[in-house]
Amino acid sequence: MRERELDEFGSLFKRAIIPTIEVERIAIRDIVVLADFSERARACGEVAAELAARFGSRVSVRFLLRPAAAARSQEAARLMESIPGDEHRLFEGDPTLALNEITTSEKPSLILAPTPMTWGDESHETAALGEFVDRLLVATAIPTLLLRTVPEESVFSRILAKLPGGRHELIEQFSIAFALCRPGGSIRLLHVVDRDRLEAMAEALEIAPGIDTAGGSAELASALRVRMEQLLRGAIHTARDAAFEVEAAVESGDPFEIAARQARDRTLLIVGSQSHSEFLKSRAYEVIRNVPDIPVLAL
Repeated sequence: MRERELDEFGSLFKRAIIPTIEVERIAIRDIVVLADFSERARACGEVAAELAARFGSRVSVRFLLRPAAAARSQEAARLMESIPGDEHRLFEGDPTLALNEITTSEKPSLILAPTPMTWGDESHETAALGEFVDRLLVATAIPTLLLRTVPEESVFSRILAKLPGGRHELIEQFSIAFALCRPGGSIRLLHVVDRDRLEAMAEALEIAPGIDTAGGSAELASALRVRMEQLLRGAIHTARDAAFEVEAAVESGDPFEIAARQARDRTLLIVGSQSHSEFLKSRAYEVIRNVPDIPVLAL
């Protein structure tokens, strides 16, 4: 009898310490589709059309035509017009200058881009995402959805959000995933307790006299896991009446291997970086490079 009472008390206590995780209202008023010569550009248009139907968004299609492909301007215009949108514009010249105008003058809520861009000339992209997409990720903090393949289903069906350790960042990414997920879909919230970072902290503990490094490292890992599990329980509790399922996972180890494994059954990966000016040096960028087969929303 006493054991059952203790179990009931423990259950009540766990429910009592579930933190409140708010869902911020996400508005997607204006969407820019960056078009190129690939089939992925049309797929970007279809994704934008789905969002426009759900959010009432205005969709602008922008075809970036490099000088080396100027002879294909009429083909580019036809391809651009075949992509559904409220407005179409062909930018001829340096794509970087066009990107600057789009991000500073139009200020869209979301950018969709085929990745890497297919320019229609003899140039070859040397980076995994393409040099232009790398510049895009650095140039703006506007959320950018990258399509590296033509999706076979809605990209918003099964979302994986890889979460950092901060409560504010969790709320931001959860709110975006919450807004984007289709009814009947699912969201998986993933936080990785990074083994390398824990080892670096353990090394720092070695210089502190009187501290058991091994014990301190284990307690630190346990504390980080417990804190994140509490936050994720709050997110799941917030979504209890949503039209989709929310699940959470906290794992320890290599964040790149874990993210790739967790993304295998997902249709969209959401990652974020604290500094867009240094996005290419971030762990978020490395996660994107290590999960090459699904669309990515970079925040």
